[in-house]
Amino acid sequence: MAMFLPLTIFLISLSSFSSSPSHAKDTLTPADMLTDNQTLVSAGGIFELGFFNETISGYHYLGIWFKADATKVVWVGNRDVALLDSSGVLQIRSGNLLLSDRRLVQVIVNAENVASSPNTTATLLDTGNFVLKEADTGTVIWQSFDVPSDTYLPGMELGLFELNTTQPSYNILVSWASPQNPARGLFTLTMDRINFTKLTVWRGDGRQMDIAFWDGQHLRFIFDNTTENNDYTFRYQTIDEEAAYYTFSNNKKYDLIWFVMSSTGNLDQFFLANGNIWSVSHSLCEDSSGGNTGKCLATLPSMCDRGDDFSVMNGSLPSAFNNGSIYMGTSDCETLCKSNCSCTAFVAVQDGQPVCQLYYQSKKDILKVVDEKGSGIIYIRGGSTSSSDGKNLKFWLAIAVPLAFLLILMPISLCCYLHYGKRLQASRQQEIINSDQVRLFQIGSTDVSPIQYNGAKIANIMELGRQKDQELPLFSFSSIQTATNDFAKANKLGEGGYGPVYKGLLMDGREIAVKRLSEISRQGLEEFKNEVLVICKLQHRNLVTLLGCCIEGEESILIYEYMPNKSLDSFIFDSTKRKLLDWRKRMNIIEGIAQGILYLHKYSRLRIIHRDLKTSNILLDSDMNPKISDFGMARIFTDSDTKGKTSRVVGTFGYMSPEYAMGGLFSEKSDVFSFGVILLEIISGKKNIAFFEADDPLNLLGNAWSLWKEGKSNELMDSTLSGSCSSNEVTRCIQVGLLCVQERAMDRPNMSDVVSMLSNETFALPLPKEPASWSQLSSTDADSSSSRQRYQSTIDVTTSTIHASK
Repeated sequence: MAMFLPLTIFLISLSSFSSSPSHAKDTLTPADMLTDNQTLVSAGGIFELGFFNETISGYHYLGIWFKADATKVVWVGNRDVALLDSSGVLQIRSGNLLLSDRRLVQVIVNAENVASSPNTTATLLDTGNFVLKEADTGTVIWQSFDVPSDTYLPGMELGLFELNTTQPSYNILVSWASPQNPARGLFTLTMDRINFTKLTVWRGDGRQMDIAFWDGQHLRFIFDNTTENNDYTFRYQTIDEEAAYYTFSNNKKYDLIWFVMSSTGNLDQFFLANGNIWSVSHSLCEDSSGGNTGKCLATLPSMCDRGDDFSVMNGSLPSAFNNGSIYMGTSDCETLCKSNCSCTAFVAVQDGQPVCQLYYQSKKDILKVVDEKGSGIIYIRGGSTSSSDGKNLKFWLAIAVPLAFLLILMPISLCCYLHYGKRLQASRQQEIINSDQVRLFQIGSTDVSPIQYNGAKIANIMELGRQKDQELPLFSFSSIQTATNDFAKANKLGEGGYGPVYKGLLMDGREIAVKRLSEISRQGLEEFKNEVLVICKLQHRNLVTLLGCCIEGEESILIYEYMPNKSLDSFIFDSTKRKLLDWRKRMNIIEGIAQGILYLHKYSRLRIIHRDLKTSNILLDSDMNPKISDFGMARIFTDSDTKGKTSRVVGTFGYMSPEYAMGGLFSEKSDVFSFGVILLEIISGKKNIAFFEADDPLNLLGNAWSLWKEGKSNELMDSTLSGSCSSNEVTRCIQVGLLCVQERAMDRPNMSDVVSMLSNETFALPLPKEPASWSQLSSTDADSSSSRQRYQSTIDVTTSTIHASK
């Protein structure tokens, strides 16, 4: 407690300069709603919480800043999910801090620790800490100090936690993308993962520098020449091999001292005294004096001739000029453009919506077609060119070009002419390699040299990374090795038909799922490419997000957002876990899956047939929301397509429609059949395939059909659901499932009708016909096992499942 005494003294003294009234509200309750023009102010009037906007893009963020100086933002609550405009709202729902805007996309601010009680309050403290706690007991559920942004305040714990588990957590600082943009930037300040006595800064290219070490009594920074700094006191703490962290307090000389990991790679130290704020910027250099030795950890140098600076202008550009648009923030879009030296400009906001449109025409051509009345924001590499500049340029070109031509023509030799083609090809190949390396530098740690890329891999990178209407971040293999602890067994989440899946942790603190192509996998590069090309174009809350890929040597790796609750089958087929899924949660999962499939079939930029829908391909996030994954078998349909045919039927036995399994025919109705199986499995808690394995004369579909005809549908229901739902709801859902698994594709409803059936109780349901599998197993062939064998022999069956790690 002694370490907090100086902090208490500063809080008392600081209240003298605050102009905030004593009755200012510092607590958010379930009855409150914080909007753009409202704030919380800490009890002493020191810190303020509310919404602020990025001046260039107009995006809004939830943040905490000093009441005396709103430009000094110390924490950002939604760095990865910016709000579109001033429509942002913060409120407490079901005990959690919920952030949303006019898009109605909800972000749980305290996603790391979700509340179990709906009776909570959130208070902004004079320390700058925003604390969510149970109203009755005062137990802290979550606090902003545990998820710092770029600022290190007194009392914060910077380090590693839960070290004795397979999923340790990290409190780190990540710089802003730029002085104006609070998105995650290039620099990360963290405790060294091996030697806990050191603090290390990592740059986006994987380069690192130790900037401080614990000498047993004090934390010594490389820019500190004294043996002991009297401005602050650091403490190094360990807890029973579970945690190791640093925390600090400032002395009486200043009201407050804090540190900021800046977007330029410097460590800025701020001081507050008597209401005044000033700072000192420390270059992180290898010599202790902080001088310019050329070995400083500074911002990445540009690899493009025109640099990485962009001028900003209002307006819009014709759609014919851009290479398609994708949904991402300004910072990510800028990173994509910077990574490709051919990118001349990009648009990050169009008609008030966040987009990312990249342009590759000459800057001169782009400036000719800019519609200055448009509502977008255009970023042009190297600055804009005025008309007068253009006239001067033409004048000098008229003189310089003929002269340059004569000077160049004279020394040209036949040898240079003969070798010109080879040199041009080598130059273009090197530009490709350099551009890919820039992307690797900015996304992950890499020491890859151009020689490691053979011709085949360059072609693959070009095909996957430079599609006409999509670019996907490329991770280096070394960064994935680091994130997964060299693919440690403890980080393995499971294994599917593609290969093993591992949990990983990036240097910026993001948790990821890493899917690595196995050498013995029946799926290969074609499925890898297919998944990348399909899922890149999709954005929906019920589809898993693909963060990037890695193509290096013989490695083909996909990097996804991490789903903490693993896959749906790990819950509904587990006798213990399925008790956690009451009727409401199961219905939420069913409806979410239906919405995701409907988006694929009707509302996405492309019409997608998934072809491998099953419970193991439905992942669950921290709030048990379903996300469809694994698009390796998916197929893209045009508007005129109604069905397709393949000679290689690949899927999972028990989920495939009969027309696909027996004849290779697939359509939207194939996915509808798979959804029907999943729905019945969720309700019953039983596998459809399990009936076959037990040589049961009725599979799950046949059993559901038999009970429905006898008016005993509720007997199919999982016994753990007893008392949590009405019999009418269960019967209606089972009927929807039976409608989806009818034998003839034309009899099945489309996903639009399915969504209506599930969400609208007044929607009249037709009577279902016999399910496909029931009809086949009720044929004149009495030997059900032989029927099953003939059915199975026609398909390349996969029974891949990802199980939760223990």
